[in-house]
Amino acid sequence: MSGDGGALGNDEHHLIKPIPTREFELYALSLERGPNFDPAQIFSAYKVGRGSAAGCILFNPDRRVFSTIAMRRRIDFCWVLTDQASLFPSPEMALHHLGIVMRGGDAPELLPSGMRRRRPLMKVGPRGVAKEFKLLSNTISHLPALVAISECYLALPNPDENFVTDLQTSNFSSRLFELYLLACFREQGIVVQQNHVSPDFWIENNGSTCWVEAVTANSGTSGSGGIGDWERAPTDRNERMSGAPAARFARTLRSKLQRNYHEMNHVRGEAFAIAIADFHASGSMVWSREALPTYLYGVRAHVEGEGERRRAVSVPISHLIDEHAIPAGLFRDPNFAHLSAIIFSNAATLAKFNRMGFLAGVKPPRLRMTRMGVIFDRTPGALEPIEFELEVGSNEYASLWPQGEEWCQELEVFHNPMATKPLPFSLIPGATHWFEGDGDIECRTIWKNTVLSSITLLRQNK
Repeated sequence: MSGDGGALGNDEHHLIKPIPTREFELYALSLERGPNFDPAQIFSAYKVGRGSAAGCILFNPDRRVFSTIAMRRRIDFCWVLTDQASLFPSPEMALHHLGIVMRGGDAPELLPSGMRRRRPLMKVGPRGVAKEFKLLSNTISHLPALVAISECYLALPNPDENFVTDLQTSNFSSRLFELYLLACFREQGIVVQQNHVSPDFWIENNGSTCWVEAVTANSGTSGSGGIGDWERAPTDRNERMSGAPAARFARTLRSKLQRNYHEMNHVRGEAFAIAIADFHASGSMVWSREALPTYLYGVRAHVEGEGERRRAVSVPISHLIDEHAIPAGLFRDPNFAHLSAIIFSNAATLAKFNRMGFLAGVKPPRLRMTRMGVIFDRTPGALEPIEFELEVGSNEYASLWPQGEEWCQELEVFHNPMATKPLPFSLIPGATHWFEGDGDIECRTIWKNTVLSSITLLRQNK
């Protein structure tokens, strides 16, 4: 098939070639609502040459018609939506149109007047790079993560001038968390804006809105929390749930709350949430999660009974187990009723970006990934998780979820029962929601299989 204007010419840089759907979905994180085209579905996806343009054909099963989306790279490599067309009766006619509007032989799109050029992610500044960024940029085993991170960076609406420097140096984890949140939001069709210095994001979905400030719990020791020997979880369950890990969450959240974001003119009267991830020690995100709801709701899970009668009950606690006796129950404090929710994930990691890049088709020769961890067991009365070990990219791994692994599957929202501006569940539909109901903390999620914690093993076969 050939199109007008040389779009399907003989030059390999101008040729349109099919690409995996997941590769296009990675590029589509730059669209206002990301790769979310309901009720239409991606029928096929394409790119020009090495990636100067990309596009897809959508099929609407309700109307039985096809439509197209075309995106082109700007001179700073960001994607720009350049064409949308609809009502094609066949995929052949849609592809013919796509071949024309992708304009494979044209120069990159220009920056709008007055817009500053985005700093290249790989241009190293005078401060050098931290070991995390060196691992990301210098190893073939992390090439999938590098591609995924690059596309998420290019999809940010308005990153601040320090973003690249921070990612390359001491604030790698914090900036990675912001990229992860963007991918989670856009994947769910959530509009994301960065029109103010802070909070970090304004999000909108189905008419509901919220301001989101991102923060990471870090160690007071320089260099901790990155690459290195893993710190193991405390063996004492009470210490793990209401000791040092909970105190670290408490200090981080209270420090953010002292900045009174809710009193800013553009935030006042709106829903406000803090998104938090734990990077205080290498590997801490695998086991520290259960300390967060303990602190937020002021209850600790306790197992009682034997055999089939075993069940988890919530035991109220007044203070955390630490030298400062921090009060437990942030959500019980009426002074923080302006806080709508806490958003949490333990998946803002290089491993997550590596898997998502790998699943999008960035597969270095002989690189294999195995994910192992535990899945929440939703069987009534079950108190222990289900262990799993599967090869990333296998049919068995993909079958854990309806569309395979997605960005938001590890995203959790803890709702403040005293919030003056509650957060609607429909705002972040792909998250797992925790809320107070019937005197206990209840859960609502769309996912049959929720991974509580995992590690990803990499190996390159000879």
